[in-house]
Amino acid sequence: MSATLISNARIFNGVSVVTDSGHVLIESGRISRISLRDPLPIPEGCTVVDATGCTLLPGLIDAHVHVYQDVNLLETAIQYGVTTVLDMHNEPEWFQDISKVTKQRNDVSDVKSCGFGATIKDGWPAAIVKLVSQEPKVEERISKWPNLTDRASIEGFIARNRAAGASFTKLMQEDGHTMNLPFPTIPVPTPSVEIQRAIVDASHENGMLTIAHALTNHSTLSVLEAGVDGLAHASIEPINEQVVKAFKKNNAFLVPTLAVHASCSGEEQESREKFSANLEGTAKEHLLGCLHITREEFTIKNVYEQVFTLKEAGIDILCGTDTSTDLLGTRAGASVHHELWMYVNRCHFTPQEALISATSKTADRFKLADRGKIEEGRLADLLLVGGNPAESIDAIADIQGVWRNGERLARKM
Repeated sequence: MSATLISNARIFNGVSVVTDSGHVLIESGRISRISLRDPLPIPEGCTVVDATGCTLLPGLIDAHVHVYQDVNLLETAIQYGVTTVLDMHNEPEWFQDISKVTKQRNDVSDVKSCGFGATIKDGWPAAIVKLVSQEPKVEERISKWPNLTDRASIEGFIARNRAAGASFTKLMQEDGHTMNLPFPTIPVPTPSVEIQRAIVDASHENGMLTIAHALTNHSTLSVLEAGVDGLAHASIEPINEQVVKAFKKNNAFLVPTLAVHASCSGEEQESREKFSANLEGTAKEHLLGCLHITREEFTIKNVYEQVFTLKEAGIDILCGTDTSTDLLGTRAGASVHHELWMYVNRCHFTPQEALISATSKTADRFKLADRGKIEEGRLADLLLVGGNPAESIDAIADIQGVWRNGERLARKM
């Protein structure tokens, strides 16, 4: 692979804009040199990209997706500058197959996964998968999921996930309270705090971060009491001081997933139309669709309040969408742009704070030390856009170039 020099670019390094006219040299798939002012020497055979008037930033990270076996999701995500996605529950063999693809191709987003979620019999997400899946053998697949009942089953679960390539552990604390769905039993079975604490402890003993699904304040407090490192969704209830204190006690982070919250409640249709404007056919229909499963007494305004209040309290917010091919109202990559737009226009983030949530903060919290920032030695996973997204988040859509492992993407959009 020949070298690439991106010159005269405004550089947002994942934390701040560090220059309005800098130069970044890519060699062997990594960022080899950065100059914030003076031009760099041009190696023989180097491709030069004049980025005058553009902003270079780290490739975006979506901290909550469901890839399953869907290579198309990764092909689509990278078209929007999303170079890494975090997979929040998958069959280990499916993840292993997807990982082989990401190692062989640079025209797809990279994936880090939790493998199997920490499930129990008849608990989440089995209840929802049985309701919505079109898969003929879904019951058989679910029957093979973990059923964590004691320390021995938990330790076996962690060991199998690690062996399959899992990078972190996802806990489930969902009783179905916020959803207008015909679950077989209400409440949906959930693990005890003791089981959740044992999952967290075993994960930490194996060097694995923990993140939990929870949609209410009660469930959020339960997993925070168990010691979880972060939440995979914002609560859909009005925030209270007890929730803020619990986040602070754990130094926990939050992945809001506003995109899927809006789909579940049927809100934000006008802004969804904004991000589907360049789509056609079934892709457009899917993004404009809504799940409409949230009970009427809950509103996304509560979620905006949760995100804003926690951010103001110093809690790290990581950009994540809960995108899946099966979930109406989401689209790989496009939902990251929508999510960032909502952080700015609904949750009172500055554009720069929104960008940080989709780059360096996620890399820092998930210990992805080779990406998320423009630094010498890191992977050349990069996004070049027209204008300045640190001042106007809408500029993130004006994509001029995407690189993964130093290879420039041939964009199809």
